[in-house]
Amino acid sequence: MKISLLLAFFFLTSLSFAPIYAQTAGLVAPAPVPASVPSKPAPAAKPSHSSATAAQMQIALDQLTQSNRDLLDLLKKQQGVLEDMQFDRRLQSRQIQSLEERLEEVLFQNTELQTKVANLEADAAVHPPAPPVAAPAAVPGSTNNPPTQPVPAPVAATPPPPSTYLPPPELEGAPATKSWHRLFTLKGDAGKQSDIFQIQSRTWRVLWHNQDKPGKAYLNTSALFINAFPKDDTIPQKVCSKLGSGGDSAELDGPGNYYLKIEASGGSWELAVEDFR
Repeated sequence: MKISLLLAFFFLTSLSFAPIYAQTAGLVAPAPVPASVPSKPAPAAKPSHSSATAAQMQIALDQLTQSNRDLLDLLKKQQGVLEDMQFDRRLQSRQIQSLEERLEEVLFQNTELQTKVANLEADAAVHPPAPPVAAPAAVPGSTNNPPTQPVPAPVAATPPPPSTYLPPPELEGAPATKSWHRLFTLKGDAGKQSDIFQIQSRTWRVLWHNQDKPGKAYLNTSALFINAFPKDDTIPQKVCSKLGSGGDSAELDGPGNYYLKIEASGGSWELAVEDFR
């Protein structure tokens, strides 16, 4: 009886430990997998930070390239303007050289004319003209009396030349109004160069007058050429180019420091410099 009870106990014990042993030995079948549930679609991947930075860099590079192109176009235009200015300066230099050559020719011709006139005056002083022969007196009752010579009218005395041919300085205008202010005057009978003077206004002028020597023999034998030069520059502003007597004015651009170069022969000249302020 006891033996049978022991056998039954061992049998029941083995039955209770059989699943555990089977799981331990890997003999137990795996649990059934539940039916697959359809998964949701994965969201689209967002662009990374590096790709956004690359796009910004590309935009900045394009802007820089366009800016460089615009700058290059501007430099080309400026170069064209500088080339035009250099061409104008060369053209002005050639014109000035041509005017100087013409001036030298005119001065040489004037010198020759003055020499001829001086020789004629010297010859007339050495060999004065013969006095007119007096007409014979008329014989009363004679029919062959010579015709009576007309008595020349007395020659009027030549009035003395004025002290200056320049107009007087203008009176200053009302307060807060602009007017011409005379800075200085110059005169002479040969070439001269003025001192450097300062112009503060944007407009200034030179009043000038040229005068032949007295006498018909000297008519239109004088020459006057005036140019205004900026300080430290060789391109002048033309003031006048005159042969014979006469005068006028020339307005020039300021402000700045200038000097006048006067070339003259065969007469006398005078000028005045005024600025508008």
